[in-house]
Amino acid sequence: MVVKDIIRKALADIEASGKNILNPMGEIYILLEHITGKDKLFLSLNKDFDINEEEFFALLNRRLNDTPMAYIIGKKYFRNIVLKTDERALIPRFCTEELIDIVNGFIKPNDSVLDMCTGTGAIALAIKEENTKVDVTCSDISEDALNLAKENSELNNLSINFILSDLFENISGTYDILISNPPYISSEEYMGLEEDIFKEPKLALVGGTLGYEYYEKIIKQAREKIKRMVFFEIGYNQGNIVKDILEKNNYKDIKIYKDLEGFDRFVSACI
Repeated sequence: MVVKDIIRKALADIEASGKNILNPMGEIYILLEHITGKDKLFLSLNKDFDINEEEFFALLNRRLNDTPMAYIIGKKYFRNIVLKTDERALIPRFCTEELIDIVNGFIKPNDSVLDMCTGTGAIALAIKEENTKVDVTCSDISEDALNLAKENSELNNLSINFILSDLFENISGTYDILISNPPYISSEEYMGLEEDIFKEPKLALVGGTLGYEYYEKIIKQAREKIKRMVFFEIGYNQGNIVKDILEKNNYKDIKIYKDLEGFDRFVSACI
C-alpha cells in the first residue's frame, strides 16, 4: 500500500476508534518514518512510495490500544541525546528538559551529582553531556529501569555511575548536588489519568496516598549525603507543599520555578 492510501485508511481507523489522538496526522508520519527510515519531507513528496501495510497497521493498532508512541518506536529525544524507551521506565517528559537549564545555572566544574529515581537516565545523561567534567551518578529502586539507563549510557557514549537503591538506602558517598524527579502523583489522581499512562510503570508515577511522600523522605535524608544543593521536579500544585517540607528541614534559599505553561514545576534549595 502506498503512502497516500496508508494515510487515508489510518485516519479512518483513528476516527472509528474514538480515541483522543490530538495530532493524528503527526502520529501517522512518526510511524511511517519509523518503518521506512525516510523523513516526513520525503514521504510528503512521494505519496506513491510503497509501505509495508501489515507492519504499519500492527503499530497503529498498538497506539489505538493506548500504547505510548515512545514505546512503539522505542526512542525519545531529550535535550541533545536520544534515549531508548520501553516499559521498564517512565517516558521522559518535555518539561523535565527545563530542569536541566535550571541546574546548569548552579553547577560547577568538577561537581559530583546524584540523580535519584533516574528511570531512563535522562536527567543524569543530559547533565553529563552538557557538563563533561562533572561526576554523575544515577540511582533507582528498579533494577529494570537502571539497566535501561545503562543501555542509554552506552548508546550515547556517556560515562556515568549506577547504584541500585531505594532512595538513600545504598548511597554510601556524598554529593555536591542532588537532582530528583520522583513519583509525585497521588493514588487518587492516578486513577483519573489518560489510558496510555497506565502502560507506564506505576512505581514511577505514584508518590503515595498524598503524592508528596517521596519528597518528605528524600529531603529529610538528603542532609546527610548532599553538600550544597537539591533540585526537584514537582507536581503543578505541590510548590508550596515541597517548600514547606524544605523549610521544616532547615533548607535555605528555596526557590520555586514555573514551567513554560506557567505551572509550579521545579524547586531548588541550599543545604
